[in-house]
Amino acid sequence: MCWTSTLLAIPALTILAFEFISSTRPDAHVRAAAEQVEDKTLEYISPNHARLRFSFPFHNPGTQQGLVIDASAHMQPVGLRYSDLRPVVKINHEFAPRTDGYWEAVIVKPNKKVRSQVEILLTAHDIKAAIADLGEFSVEVNFKYYCRTPMKYRHQVFNFNIKDFKEIPFEGIEKVSVEPPKKEIDPNATAIPVSTPLLMPGDNIVETVKKYTKDIAKPGDIIALAESPVAIMQGRLAHCEDIKPRYLARRLNLFFDMNSSLSSCYSLEMAFREVGTAKILYGMAMGLLGKLIGKPGEFYRVTGRMVAAIDDCTGTLPPFDKHVVLAPAYPRQVCDEIKQATGLDVAVVDANDLGKVDVLAISDKARASEVVEALKPNPQGNANEMTPIVVIRGRKEYVEAQTRALEEKEETEAPTI
Repeated sequence: MCWTSTLLAIPALTILAFEFISSTRPDAHVRAAAEQVEDKTLEYISPNHARLRFSFPFHNPGTQQGLVIDASAHMQPVGLRYSDLRPVVKINHEFAPRTDGYWEAVIVKPNKKVRSQVEILLTAHDIKAAIADLGEFSVEVNFKYYCRTPMKYRHQVFNFNIKDFKEIPFEGIEKVSVEPPKKEIDPNATAIPVSTPLLMPGDNIVETVKKYTKDIAKPGDIIALAESPVAIMQGRLAHCEDIKPRYLARRLNLFFDMNSSLSSCYSLEMAFREVGTAKILYGMAMGLLGKLIGKPGEFYRVTGRMVAAIDDCTGTLPPFDKHVVLAPAYPRQVCDEIKQATGLDVAVVDANDLGKVDVLAISDKARASEVVEALKPNPQGNANEMTPIVVIRGRKEYVEAQTRALEEKEETEAPTI
């Protein structure tokens, strides 16, 4: 009986400890600061159209960073009052000043602000008369964010009088390009970034690489693929709101630094799914022990690359900025399949702007140092460059060897008379 009570007490005490730690840990507190509205402007862009704009900050007075995953706005109340004006309302922020209405997920650092802008396009037969009759009106901003704890849903109502909006000259309607920016290719460069359209789940990795490198890559070159696009094409991602984090994911994430992807309960939940509960718990124990003895990194040594490579939201370009992206599956197999199709060596890599290059897999391990050296400047970029492939020019000995191999292959396959 005593042993039974002891065994039952252990998990109960563990839960109590987790709950106590959770209650004492700091968090983000993102708010839409309605009292800091600025830049209220009115433009008449045609006899039938007008554009209202105002800006405000998302403010995070908390001590942890918050991820604002989405935001939207509408005139309030929705219904008959504004129906004749057919309002189209858009919202964006200073780090992604888009005009297409898409909100890019953004991090609001502790005690910092992210300036955001709301734009309202109004339409009427006589727009100036309609604006004059508008008088007082309200705009509601809805947004969702998370930090240590799961998603929080918030809204803020902004009250206005049209008389407070300053009329300014019409500056023109911005046009949004849906095409990736064209990049000039320097044939003499050591590392050549290769532009592609947006790569999507289900795209064929081998065919994609063949298509976009066929006119650039030469014998002896190395094709380097960024890990996240490979994972996306494999379908290894999940929208954060489709992830239901377990209790342990909502508590153990408190032990990670706020800049770590695993400080999010959504990313940590995907780590549990990747390697299992036992390995995560063992990794946590070894990580804690490692910190006590001055040996950091033990958690990732135990849990492995499949956990270390997980990207939380904002880790990749839209529309995947609201997803947790996992490590690519079977990267060595991906390299081998592409090499078989192209005849070139292939690497799957994780590079960042700090000069760190991690080669996840490569078809020829002897060439890993070439890849690291060529990708230290991070020619692929970490933003919206849309260059998930880099062709690395091969050293002379590899060029000569692969050229000979191709010539021998052509001779072998040549038809005999």
